[in-house]
Amino acid sequence: MYNKIKEKVKIYLKEIWQDKNKRITVLLYFILPFFINIVVETLNRRSFIECLKFMITSFDVFFINMMIIMAILSITLLLRKRIPALILLSIVWIGMGIANFIIKSNRETPFSYSDMQDLKSVIDVFDKYMSDLQLIFLVIIILAVFAGIIFIWYKAPKYDKKINYIRSGIYIAVVWLVMILSANIGQALDRVSVKFPNMTIAYLDYGFSYCFSYSFISVGVEKPETYNNEDIKSIAEKIESVTTVDADNVETPNIIFLQLESFIDLTNVTDIQLNTPATPNFTSLKQEYTSGYLTVNNVGYGTANTEFEIMTGMNLEDFGVGEFPYKTILKTETCESLSYILREYGYTSHAIHNNTGSFYSRNQVFKNLGYDTYTSVEYMNPEEFTPLGWVKDSILTDEIMKTLESTEEQDYVYAISVQGHGSYPSYEVLEEPYIQITGGIDDEEKLNQFTYYANQIHEMDLFIGELINELSNYDEEVILVMYGDHLPSLGLTEEDLINKNLYQTEYVIWSNYGYSLENKDIETYQLGSRILQSLNMDEGIINKFHQVYQNEDDYLSALKKLEYDILYGDRYVFGGSNPYVATDMQMGTYPIEITSVMPEDINNPIPRPADDDEEDNESLIDKITGDDEGTDADTETVEPGYIVVKGNNFTSYSHVFVNDEKCDTIYIDESTLLAYVPELKSLDVVVVKQMWKSKTVISTTDEYMYITVEQEENSEDTENI
Repeated sequence: MYNKIKEKVKIYLKEIWQDKNKRITVLLYFILPFFINIVVETLNRRSFIECLKFMITSFDVFFINMMIIMAILSITLLLRKRIPALILLSIVWIGMGIANFIIKSNRETPFSYSDMQDLKSVIDVFDKYMSDLQLIFLVIIILAVFAGIIFIWYKAPKYDKKINYIRSGIYIAVVWLVMILSANIGQALDRVSVKFPNMTIAYLDYGFSYCFSYSFISVGVEKPETYNNEDIKSIAEKIESVTTVDADNVETPNIIFLQLESFIDLTNVTDIQLNTPATPNFTSLKQEYTSGYLTVNNVGYGTANTEFEIMTGMNLEDFGVGEFPYKTILKTETCESLSYILREYGYTSHAIHNNTGSFYSRNQVFKNLGYDTYTSVEYMNPEEFTPLGWVKDSILTDEIMKTLESTEEQDYVYAISVQGHGSYPSYEVLEEPYIQITGGIDDEEKLNQFTYYANQIHEMDLFIGELINELSNYDEEVILVMYGDHLPSLGLTEEDLINKNLYQTEYVIWSNYGYSLENKDIETYQLGSRILQSLNMDEGIINKFHQVYQNEDDYLSALKKLEYDILYGDRYVFGGSNPYVATDMQMGTYPIEITSVMPEDINNPIPRPADDDEEDNESLIDKITGDDEGTDADTETVEPGYIVVKGNNFTSYSHVFVNDEKCDTIYIDESTLLAYVPELKSLDVVVVKQMWKSKTVISTTDEYMYITVEQEENSEDTENI
């Protein structure tokens, strides 16, 4: 029996070797995984030498990564055109390695599966990271690769015999078994891990292929081993049995959370000297008011995850590797949050962000977090931008004050800034920077990055001063909680920081009426509950859980059980059903509406803007005036065919649609838009859509039906009859 099997194997191997197509295919199955692993690890480590060190000193980990690649490639054995399929999958692996290289060039944390779950949002801000020329070059490369794949697919020979699916299946099963066993053994020996507290370090220790693959399969909160009704009930009963607040003395000031993009106090960075302090307001505030360190989850990115922890009180470490709940569970499920809790105390909830509303799906997610309004940049009229194109934070002062004045009730506002966003240019951008680095940095590229960053956070600090000045004169009580969402992507190490921790930012709690707490270093997911407890508010399961359990030995394990139960389990803590209903969230603090539509009076035309920064408007003005040289539009004769749309709260991101057809639109002011409509007919339907970069629709007004004067008179005559 043994000899027969041995003879068959010899014949099979000889057959493979004698067939050129088969020989090449078999060699590719063994060579490609090794080659791909070398390429992606070289990109991951930015050095071929470092890749070789990794292969030699951690060959077992290198082998695990190689087996993951081999397992993916093995599925091509089920196809007749194996070589082009192998090439396609190889290109995908190397493409992900290149994506990891590019992303790590712009932020500290590497490429993970979560980045692929919201590609639309990434594409919307791609121009902030790459120049137009780089984007064109990238598109050309992608198109060339696809063209090459198609060419190879048609030209490559097919497997010339009927596929033996049993034999192929056995081989695939063996490869996958070896891959799974090697990964499990590596985990058992602590050579690789399933927890990545620091993703940047994990990608270097465990390899790109292992970490990326684990981010793909690790999503959500893992089901606890002892999860059951009794267990959750015992946690709930303990929460209910403990009194943590004086419920008869609830305080209800306006509450503002101000999340500052990549913001740090540069006095915490050792060995860097500045010509003048970059953040004097924040530095002074943290000395005078409640402050401390706030432990966050990311470096260089992760704004949405800092929001998630503060809004929900949930611990992000319990979720999947590199996961953004905004991109996963919160797109479809509601969740207990500060908005829902504060509603019980009569608050109206507002979110504000001077970036596009669809980024990280916030225009969907904030409904599931209970917000009443959400004002993104499409509902603002920004005039100042950073050299990288981000809207400056000074615009947030007016937007925050608008929300406070928009209701008679107390307001909860969550404002998210964007000005400090990376990546920071390694070339000189600011000709005469106000903040100058006078010592501590010798490398010119790094000096340019720090100079740019220091000047952006200086302007953010001025914004903080302006906001506090406005709130100081506001006639209602206000608490303002300010903090950085994460450290900037400037290549900082623990040794560069006074606190020796890359995962700590600082927070300050200011008020206009004497509110204060003791200084304390806390976790991000504890901040909201700490504020609520100080105001004698204990509504909400997660909120009161933190108030009761924070000093218990099973604090984190019990929190994880509640998180699983609320978002993924049977909701035992709520009696089996979700008590939270998504809100009918209004986009913009005040609604955008159309009040009238009429053809423009050609004898008395609406004055066009003479100098508009919007490219769409510039080209449209040229079209109107017939002047390609940019002559002042106010002095030109205006051709017929334009309609005047009157209404409220328009912005430069407002676009007119007639019968679902987009019209060239000129923003005149908050109550006036001009749209090119050669022939407006009675009963045409007009709407205004708020759009990011003229492509992503954030909201649409109610329909306005245009009726001519003759049509109105006929309608009146019919009614009289």
